[in-house]
Amino acid sequence: MNRRWLPLCSAVFLIAFGSTLASAQVEVWSGRTFAFAKGPFANPTLPQNQDHITTHCWITRGNTMGIYNIALESAYTHYVSPSATLWATGDAVNHASLSFKDWEDWAQSYPPLTVGVKACMLIVDGPHQIYLDIMFTSWGQLTGGGGAFSYVRALPPVVPTQPTSWGRIKQLYR
Repeated sequence: MNRRWLPLCSAVFLIAFGSTLASAQVEVWSGRTFAFAKGPFANPTLPQNQDHITTHCWITRGNTMGIYNIALESAYTHYVSPSATLWATGDAVNHASLSFKDWEDWAQSYPPLTVGVKACMLIVDGPHQIYLDIMFTSWGQLTGGGGAFSYVRALPPVVPTQPTSWGRIKQLYR
């Protein structure tokens, strides 16, 4: 490529994609944990068998195959499900250095391998990008089948609604 075109190409890229990158709202969920479990042969269409993480991300599993996002999908689809998510091995706080894949590629097409692995799930929800810590603690293929699975995952950060002593002290030194 002719070098005099590089500045023009860079400018076009920034104009086209800069506003999208700048407008992304990134959240990192780490620390506090929530345990979720779906029992064997439990109906995935019932709310108690779905983990409602966000308005558009409800993780569940049918009696066979992998997990899916029932808020956006009616069943598991290879190399797509769970829709609006990407997965990587590692911690959410290190999300910028992780390599994200669809869930099936991340699980190496054998979900029992994911049990006990520290992972980061990226939920893309409109302009929001939520990186959260998650670790599978069981997978039905190993515990009698029927679509059973369980995991622990991070919860959203708590934003205090009332001024705290620490908050008042920080305001004094601004």
